[in-house]
Amino acid sequence: MAHWDEIDGISGRLLKKILLGEGRDSQEDSGRLTDKYKDWDTLAKQSKKALKYDANKAFRKLQYRKYRRRHLMTRWSVAASIMLLFSLTIFLTQESPEVKPVKKIEPGYKKATLTLSDGTSWDIRETAKVFQVKDSEFKVDSCGLSIFNNAIAPSQTETQYHTLSVPRGGEYNLTLSDGTQVWLNSESELRFPTRFNANNRTVYCKGEVYFDVTRNPDSPFIVRLDKGEVTVLGTEFCTSDYENSVVEVTLVTGAVRFKAENGDSVSLTPSQHLVYNTVSDSISVTTVDTRVYTAWKDNLFCFEDETLENIMRTLSRWYDINIRFDSEDLKGRHFSGTIEKYSDIKSFLEVFETGTGIKFDIYGHTIIVRKSR
Repeated sequence: MAHWDEIDGISGRLLKKILLGEGRDSQEDSGRLTDKYKDWDTLAKQSKKALKYDANKAFRKLQYRKYRRRHLMTRWSVAASIMLLFSLTIFLTQESPEVKPVKKIEPGYKKATLTLSDGTSWDIRETAKVFQVKDSEFKVDSCGLSIFNNAIAPSQTETQYHTLSVPRGGEYNLTLSDGTQVWLNSESELRFPTRFNANNRTVYCKGEVYFDVTRNPDSPFIVRLDKGEVTVLGTEFCTSDYENSVVEVTLVTGAVRFKAENGDSVSLTPSQHLVYNTVSDSISVTTVDTRVYTAWKDNLFCFEDETLENIMRTLSRWYDINIRFDSEDLKGRHFSGTIEKYSDIKSFLEVFETGTGIKFDIYGHTIIVRKSR
């Protein structure tokens, strides 16, 4: 067996040949490292600095091992070990890039922003709180936001409004001071007066909103939409005007009158669904299963002979995701189905794929809809 001194010498000569180019014919190759490292002491010091390697401490540990040798490691082998570790560190860093976990697609939840008439904004969710604003009390709990105010605004005063806004991936419940209950779906907004006046109760809304109006024959409840308005005495109905060119009103109970921006008006009876197309300036009324249009407030999405484009648009608002269609002809295909609002969207999509010839590819928060191969 070779002596450690001999092994030491061999490793030193080999390292010189590899790093400093000794023994090569090309002067250019041999000088690549020698210009930077004039001697071995410099090389060893630089290596130790790069890895914060305590060579003396390592030597002391090795001296107590079973096979003690005075020259077990010289500075040559120390440098070789350091350079080897340094190379492995670089290699492993390059070969193993940091992999960031993909955030799971989560369903929406109760969240909204309340902007008061003075411009003050409150981020309200399910955290219980009670605060006073002039003559109104605002109470936030797990049921939503409730407003208590028995005062009636004088007819001569200018009406001031609060605004409740629900973002994508959110929903919220509101009880107005007259007892009217309001459910706001994702990307919806309700603007309501700080105090109702004696003649009417007028609110403004965008998006999709469900109303359960407290009856008051002396003060009709009026919902102003972007392209029309709904007048009621006491009833349950739903409005939707997500699209700029379409306004929808679905009546559950009672009676309402819809008035278009052009002055045309139509009265609805229970289970009727109105669609006002602002482009063609036309109104159509059909009898429907109202659950299809109102189930969202009961934590369900019901789709009946609905286009895939509209289905995915509804899901995109609730799950706060982006939708891309690989083929335009897929958008117009019609489907029916029901999904629980708080369920995993992947489970729904997997069931939806069965026998439809459609595939949903999920990339982060983007879903690509394509034909299955």
